[in-house]
Amino acid sequence: MAEFQYVGINKDGRPVKGKLEAPGSAEFKVALRNLGIRPLQIKKMSDPNSVSGLKSLMKSNKIVPVEAVITATRQLQVLIGAGIPLVQGLEMLTDQSASLAMKPILIEVKEKVSQGAFLWETLSHYPLVFPKLYVALIKAGEASGSLDQMLKRLSRYLEDSDRTKKLISGAMMYPVIVILIGLAVVTGMIVFVVPKFEDMLTGAGQELPLPTKVLIEISHFFARNYVPILAVTFVFVLSVGRYLKSDEGKALKDRLTFKLPIFGELAQKGAIARFTRTMQTLLASGVTLIDAVDICKSTLDNVVLEESVGKIRSEIEKGKTMGVVLNSIPIFPKMVVQMVMIGESTGNLDRMLEKVADLYEEEVSIMVGGLGKLIEPIVIVVLGSMVGGIMIAMYLPIFKLSGGVE
Repeated sequence: MAEFQYVGINKDGRPVKGKLEAPGSAEFKVALRNLGIRPLQIKKMSDPNSVSGLKSLMKSNKIVPVEAVITATRQLQVLIGAGIPLVQGLEMLTDQSASLAMKPILIEVKEKVSQGAFLWETLSHYPLVFPKLYVALIKAGEASGSLDQMLKRLSRYLEDSDRTKKLISGAMMYPVIVILIGLAVVTGMIVFVVPKFEDMLTGAGQELPLPTKVLIEISHFFARNYVPILAVTFVFVLSVGRYLKSDEGKALKDRLTFKLPIFGELAQKGAIARFTRTMQTLLASGVTLIDAVDICKSTLDNVVLEESVGKIRSEIEKGKTMGVVLNSIPIFPKMVVQMVMIGESTGNLDRMLEKVADLYEEEVSIMVGGLGKLIEPIVIVVLGSMVGGIMIAMYLPIFKLSGGVE
């Protein structure tokens, strides 16, 4: 026997709540019907896979990986496309889910849908997992009876968006990681290698060259103050990280990123690709232009682009076409503006936006590949010069002792 908790309405129209034991959910609903209670909310308390049994798990897994959402969307699309009813498909999806973060959410979605709630309505309770775009397309799919097609479209959108985002993040993180590793190597040489050379060089009793003296003084400074240096570095990194997570810091980061040489162009192309892909997905799904702009603004995650999209909505409401509005926003190149204008004049705006998105996603991929080849020799030259400078400063006295330097 399993224990169920319920909230419902009795025969007199009054709200009631309580607990009942039954072999299964079907028997429990029959028991409520015999009592004259119309259930509004049901929870299976003794089931370890119920929402109540997984509350602690949900609290420890608030962030759901994008990959888990993509996998769940793709699997549900296959199940619905095969003719399996939604509730049964959600139940199968829950049983097969390997994501500890996604599983409790799927369980609650399944329970609420089985009680008569719309899928889009249930998903809207998890805005951090299912953004407005996701909910809007599911709502359109349920209303039009083409849920499997909307899920298929969502799968492609999420995959394309995630791939572009990872390409840009990887391209920007690569030089940072290499430089940090290089600095760690140089610091290690100054702290551990230079002192060993110092003992040997000072024992010779001769005047050391200026580069060697400077390097030894730097080594002494690190040796005497390594605790304050590490503490200041830690506090600085922590403070910068917190600031960049704030609204003000995020806005500053987005604006500065767009102004960076090379990387700014990459970020701009990625932002345009995401904007056009999002708009294309929404328009192709039957969402109106104004609603599409609103939803798009909430999913961009870029302050510069969000401000631009905000201008688009206000201008469109005044009667202007999207192409005319984009033409007044510097972030959008002329080619994008022209293609949007052509799409509007021919009535194929969604298809034209799709072509723009494909084009810019391809350009992002090409730029990322080229950046790797461009950055590697620059990093090698810079780090090689630093390491080489340290070695030369250390070996200058040795050359002088051997008569190689007068």
